[in-house]
Amino acid sequence: MRRPGSISLPRPAPRAAAVALAVATCAGCRPAPNPPSPPAAAPASASASASAAAAPTAASAGPAGAGSVAPPPSAAPVPSTPAPASAVATTKTDPAWAACHAGFKTTSRDLSRDVAALAAGCARQTGMKIVGGTLTGKQADLDKPQTFALDAKGNHCYRVFARAAEGIKDLDVAVKDSAGVVVAQDSTDDASPVVLENGGVCFSKDDSATVVVSVGLGGGQYALQIWSD
Repeated sequence: MRRPGSISLPRPAPRAAAVALAVATCAGCRPAPNPPSPPAAAPASASASASAAAAPTAASAGPAGAGSVAPPPSAAPVPSTPAPASAVATTKTDPAWAACHAGFKTTSRDLSRDVAALAAGCARQTGMKIVGGTLTGKQADLDKPQTFALDAKGNHCYRVFARAAEGIKDLDVAVKDSAGVVVAQDSTDDASPVVLENGGVCFSKDDSATVVVSVGLGGGQYALQIWSD
């Protein structure tokens, strides 16, 4: 019931009154600071790089262990297999035997006469003489080698002289024993080979040896003689 002459004020709503009371009560309060933000996470790639840099490599981790690969051992050189030695023949050398035909020059186009002159020029130094007659053949560098029999006698030495026509630039001659072992071969690349250039082939016992002739370059006819002491 209002008294006469009084002014009636409206009542604040309950919620508005509570808010106003709270504001009045904390008028002297300072707002609480915001909590610090957590540090940003490092990128995945940077973390991986740092981990890789910190981790020791397999090569620097010390002796080889689980998970490490040992370097392969260096390959050792394979020793060369020596040529087989003949059981019945050896060689002997004499420097004078090379000098006796070093200055040989052909004087005709007759190969048989030329090879006879080549061998005769060394007869005094070697004390040898021809065995059998002059052997001849014809061959080119693409042909198979040709073989001539050498009936070798024990305790005797042999020497082979050869002369090729102008078409052959390199005539090769070798002496093999009955087992197929090369006892000696010429050491020059020319048309007038001698086996040996500075010696001979000596047999300790009788043997069915062979003289093998091949052409290294060119083609044409040739002649050879076998001499023995």
